[in-house]
Amino acid sequence: MKDRILKTGAALALILTLVASVLPLGALAEGGTLYITGYTVEDSSGKGAGSITKGSVVNITVSVKDTSDGTGGADPKALDITKLDDSFSGGSVQVDKTSPEGRPLVYAVKFSNIKYKGAGQSLRFQIGRAGEPDSYQTMEVTITEAVVYDPSASTPPPAPEAPPEPIPAPMVVVYRSEMEKPIEAGQEMDLTITFRNLGGARLRSPVATFTPSDSLNIVGGTSSFVLDDINSKKSGSVTLRIRANSTIPSPNQSLGVELKFNYDNNVSLVQGSITDKVSIPALGRESVPQPPVLVTRSALGKPISPGQALDVTVSFQNAGTTKLVSPVATVTPSDSLVVLNETSTFLLPDIAPGATGSITVRVKALQEISSTNQSLGTELKFGYDNGGMLTQATVSDRVNLAATPPSKTDTPVPNLVIQKFSYGEGSVPAGGKFPLGIVFQNTGTVKVENVVVTVDGGESFTMDGSTNTFYYKTLGAGSSQTLTVPMQAVPASKSGAQSIGVSFKYEYLDGEKRTPATADIKISVPVYQPDRFQINAPAVPESMTVGEEAEVTLAYVNKGKDDIANVEATVEGDGVDTPARTQYLGNITAGTSGTIGFALTPTAAGETEIVLKISYEDADQQVQTRTFPVKLQAEEMVPMDDYPDVMEEDPSGGIPWLWIGLGGAVLAAAAVVVILRKKASRSAEGSWDGSWEETEETPKEEA
Repeated sequence: MKDRILKTGAALALILTLVASVLPLGALAEGGTLYITGYTVEDSSGKGAGSITKGSVVNITVSVKDTSDGTGGADPKALDITKLDDSFSGGSVQVDKTSPEGRPLVYAVKFSNIKYKGAGQSLRFQIGRAGEPDSYQTMEVTITEAVVYDPSASTPPPAPEAPPEPIPAPMVVVYRSEMEKPIEAGQEMDLTITFRNLGGARLRSPVATFTPSDSLNIVGGTSSFVLDDINSKKSGSVTLRIRANSTIPSPNQSLGVELKFNYDNNVSLVQGSITDKVSIPALGRESVPQPPVLVTRSALGKPISPGQALDVTVSFQNAGTTKLVSPVATVTPSDSLVVLNETSTFLLPDIAPGATGSITVRVKALQEISSTNQSLGTELKFGYDNGGMLTQATVSDRVNLAATPPSKTDTPVPNLVIQKFSYGEGSVPAGGKFPLGIVFQNTGTVKVENVVVTVDGGESFTMDGSTNTFYYKTLGAGSSQTLTVPMQAVPASKSGAQSIGVSFKYEYLDGEKRTPATADIKISVPVYQPDRFQINAPAVPESMTVGEEAEVTLAYVNKGKDDIANVEATVEGDGVDTPARTQYLGNITAGTSGTIGFALTPTAAGETEIVLKISYEDADQQVQTRTFPVKLQAEEMVPMDDYPDVMEEDPSGGIPWLWIGLGGAVLAAAAVVVILRKKASRSAEGSWDGSWEETEETPKEEA
């Protein structure tokens, strides 16, 4: 029996070893429920491929098992799959369920017509359920059939004689001394800048040069400092005094640092340098942002014709919160237009917030119009109050004018342009869905036919359950067409403006000849990562004493993929004193955690209610505020005179046995009181056997 058990165990171990050896690298996605069970490779004709060389186009089908679904009832159409940057490019992806009903769920994810780059052997993709950002997982599988391209394999160059190996330039870390509080307008402060040499060579004759930001100055007349040599793994420091200007428009100030030095690289003495920037938090008056200006023109009845003159009204709307002071507008016509006004520069009155200022420009078209798309370039210069001073600003824009070129024997190529597009209200959150609305127009003089519109979301957007190709049989000259495409931002998309490609393929009749034409246009949609800044409930002391400082803390973690900016912590309410009602904490990097502490001193006994407020700017530059009501319980401080000095030494110099004896008596009396109370409590319920251990209560038998 023992030998049979040993043989069975050995067989199971051998099977497990074989199974582990055939699993592809990266079969499990980190922290997910999806598991890659294998893959197949086919060439473009559908036959199995034994090897893949650089430039080969293949089809790779990956089998994915979902360990969270044991019934196999899920719909593969609900999956959102995006191919990531890896060893292959191009192609398309589709997914099919391969497992029978009632069995654990298995998908076949097929990547068709993908080209091998010749570098690496990885195939990476992101998979998840649409509309559920937390369900997305990144999968990676190693394609062993891929043969890494080696350009030197055919004709290896002769091996040169090995010269002496120079060592790299030493790495230097720059950091500043701690600041008790942000620098204020007009304040002077000493800063110590330390240079830590992490390299293996000594820094010889180092010279540090500092460049402050616009609102800071270096006191003393020099910005360069000579340091002593800095040995390996040692540090050198410079102390300089900085002064803030009377107006600080931004709390984000900095000190640019450049350190030049010589070092022995094992071959010769060479020069090295490092540059860095040290942040200096500041408190200043908040600046008012530059007001945005919207430029529009009056409506035109029809396109301007060769030799025609007409008046165009150009309007400038102040969409900001402060007025435009002494605005001056300059217009520049395109190549086929001329301005008939005495001047192309116009002085406007001040434009209040929300108001509009206008100019009238008389333009004339030349006899030879080069294209149907003509325009007036506009430049508006103005002053505005930024909160501290009058600042000059310039806004440039362009208004389009449709034109009719002179008739030619050849039919001009009709152009398809995007008149406008929309993506909902505000920026799009990563992982969020939105309708992409596109209005495109045929600006030509002939109709176009067989119009095919293709929308390419790139790496940041996918189609939300829709095709990316749309067909229109015809579009007349000057006509417009509206297209709405349901889309979704990829959960891993970066914040900022991301591009979407819109391409047009169409045909038109040039006489009796049908001619194809194309147009490729890029539009941008702003994307931001959703706010995942988590703040735990405050940790409050059970009791506090009047006049004594105690700390209330809030633990936080930034679980988002973007930093949050301008974090402030504020204490609101009476009954407590604190060194600072408002704390400026700066920016919190994505993935970091920490604690916000409030030093509070109760001023009166009893219960006090305060509010802790945390405010910050998210990735969409929207101000978010979190409030935490807190109740504090404070007790009066017991005067020291109420306690006798029991530890006073005996005048004779001996041990104070009297006080030790009294202390023992007090403890004994307290123990007796506790025992009597315990006994009395037990007597009320029954009897007490004198034991302090917890006992289970035995139910009474029924009579």
